[in-house]
Amino acid sequence: MNMQGLHYDLNALFPKEMDFLEEEEICLKDYEYLKRLYPREVRLMTSILEEYMDRYEYEGSPMYVEYPDAVTIYRIASEIYQKLSFRGSEKEMAQLKNMLQVMVCQEMYIRRRRHDKFCRKFYNLVR
Repeated sequence: MNMQGLHYDLNALFPKEMDFLEEEEICLKDYEYLKRLYPREVRLMTSILEEYMDRYEYEGSPMYVEYPDAVTIYRIASEIYQKLSFRGSEKEMAQLKNMLQVMVCQEMYIRRRRHDKFCRKFYNLVR
């Protein structure tokens, strides 16, 4: 069989991997859109939480340790709770603190994922 003249489109067979920055931008836009759907009070809490979590964006931060401990999560959520000046019944305040702990975990996950992907990508570029 004569193989001359046959041409395979390798790009169609093996699509190029999406660029890291493109993928992050798509994920970030989706995440930002979904956050706009939060109730107004939760959007306010989220903006305070994000501003507070920005302080933990450094190498060696407790946010980036392999296994963040519950005490750190609780402390961050408590400090954010103090900024909110929320008034309500004890049950409502406990529910708000619980929700803040969940939100801290979610925000940490997003930032850790982004940090890990960026570090991995940067490491591969300098090798």
